[in-house]
Amino acid sequence: MPVKQAVLGCGRWGSFHLWYGSRVGHAMLGWEPGDAAAFRELQKTGKNKYLELPDNIHLTTDLAEVSDCDLITVAVPAQEFRKLASELSKRDLSGSDIILCMKGIEKVTGLRLSEIVYQEGLNPRSLSVWVGPGHPQQFVAEVPSCMIIASNIDDNAIRISRLMSSNLIRFYRSHDVIGCEVGAAAKNVIGIAAGILDGLNMSGLKGALMARAPQEVARLVAAMGGDWRSVYGLSHLGDYEATLFSPFSHNRIFGEAFACGTTKSISGLAEGVDTSYAIMTLAERFGVDMPITSTVRRILNGDCPITEGISELFTRPEKEEFPESFTKMGVID
Repeated sequence: MPVKQAVLGCGRWGSFHLWYGSRVGHAMLGWEPGDAAAFRELQKTGKNKYLELPDNIHLTTDLAEVSDCDLITVAVPAQEFRKLASELSKRDLSGSDIILCMKGIEKVTGLRLSEIVYQEGLNPRSLSVWVGPGHPQQFVAEVPSCMIIASNIDDNAIRISRLMSSNLIRFYRSHDVIGCEVGAAAKNVIGIAAGILDGLNMSGLKGALMARAPQEVARLVAAMGGDWRSVYGLSHLGDYEATLFSPFSHNRIFGEAFACGTTKSISGLAEGVDTSYAIMTLAERFGVDMPITSTVRRILNGDCPITEGISELFTRPEKEEFPESFTKMGVID
């Protein structure tokens, strides 16, 4: 019997997971709440602007149909996840592996999405996080990538990565869920920063952004009890090409449009907007200095003009790139 897999959320990323799950031989079910026009069109034609689904994929608005699935892949917007988790908590998911594929942190609470799973009382067989670089447009064009499965229990990460591996995606594994979740979410904020630089015709600064941004994210991960080295892996730095430079990156596109004053002309979710607030909530909670993320939040919030924010970053005190505390403590200062 093939593995039965449900994908919750059938937008850009969710429709890719439907396509990919079918590719690796799973029996696929896609769910969306309500009756959104984009989902109706997907049900009717099996297509969206990113890909075409195989004919044997079942699409539904009935959440009850996911209860007997072996795998449940969640790909709804991060800020909508708590509502969905509350609904899922009413069902027995003890026979299902949940895989979180979103890259975000809850704006109001600063909670990671895996924390929401347990706070809402879900009872899955296992919980994993799937993050890393890749866009549906590239995958359906047969452009391969490497991604990561993170779980607190190594055997779970091993099982999920084996179920999902193919010649299109090579999976690495991690037991550092904190580092992978925070790193994946934070890279969307850095993507907005990259877009702002593009909009200001300062793209040459992306090199400095790539070098400095992981250091402040690593400080946060370490303060939260995660492994700061994860930030330099696939969950964060490894995703920079797809986020800071790609024409498909919603966060980079949003940042560029914001700098040019044309955000009303763009479509697509930029998770980094809400995540910039959530990350700064965590930075304040754990006492971590995050100047780049703070500047992005202040710019988006209208607390300072864009050029003033960039200027403030450049007038910070000069310092050693890698201070002594980096080697002594294993934490970047």
